[in-house]
Amino acid sequence: MSQFLDHLKPFAIEIDGYLTDLLDKKINIENELKDSIIYSSIGSGKRIRGYLSWEIAKFFDADKSDALKLASTIELIHTYSLIHDDLPALDNDDYRRNKPSNHIKFSESTAILSGDALQSLAFEILSDEMEKIDATKQIRLINLLSKNIGPNGMVGGQIIDINSKENQLSIDEVNIMHNLKTANLFTFSCQSGAIIGKANDKEIDAFKNYGRNFGIVFQIIDDVLDKIGDPENIGKTLGKDEINQNKTYLNYYSIEECLDIAGKYSEKAINSLNIFDQLPEVFINALDFIKSRKF
Repeated sequence: MSQFLDHLKPFAIEIDGYLTDLLDKKINIENELKDSIIYSSIGSGKRIRGYLSWEIAKFFDADKSDALKLASTIELIHTYSLIHDDLPALDNDDYRRNKPSNHIKFSESTAILSGDALQSLAFEILSDEMEKIDATKQIRLINLLSKNIGPNGMVGGQIIDINSKENQLSIDEVNIMHNLKTANLFTFSCQSGAIIGKANDKEIDAFKNYGRNFGIVFQIIDDVLDKIGDPENIGKTLGKDEINQNKTYLNYYSIEECLDIAGKYSEKAINSLNIFDQLPEVFINALDFIKSRKF
């Protein structure tokens, strides 16, 4: 775990600095909306999604500035989703990333608009001029991101989650929800990192599958930590799944069984990368971290 964190923490510092400068340039108005966006976007979060795209982009010799723009896009999309998830109409969570949720710090209306603005900003950044990515490749990235976070992706998974409060889901339906709600953004993060580099189609698909299975591992462990985690380590209110009657793996399996299933998905993720003769340990360490994480 420590090896992974030794790589993750410097990246988190670098992406925070990059995002600080970027948001300052992109947002010309000085008001509560800008304060709200910066409050949720800077100085918190693990940055795992952006980090994966960054490391995979490096693996395929992508341009550094292009990789930073891509990672920033992903992190802003993730932040927008968290701001909206915490709203009273959804998960109704007052605490996120070790501080009050955006709608508690500011207001519900400001939080909604901040999430909307972050999504727009993400696509603006992704469509800005890049160093070594041509327009055709950019359009592909924009199209992929749209699909992964829209009604057939992350948002579609969220509506299943909301409806699950009143409806009993089968384990297959829970898997679909996890894939859409969580794994899709991990999938895009890994796939896009390969796309902006010198990867071929087979290599892009390999990291797409890695990201898909990585995301499932992340969500299963997230469900477990909501039950048995330490609130100070997690940085958000625990027990919300049970309070909100959200359906998770723990409705069907014991904690031990959940951890075993997470291990099997982790193996699938690594096996997705068997096409490479040499694979940097960072991708194996990332999975080991996710499986055993406490936050």
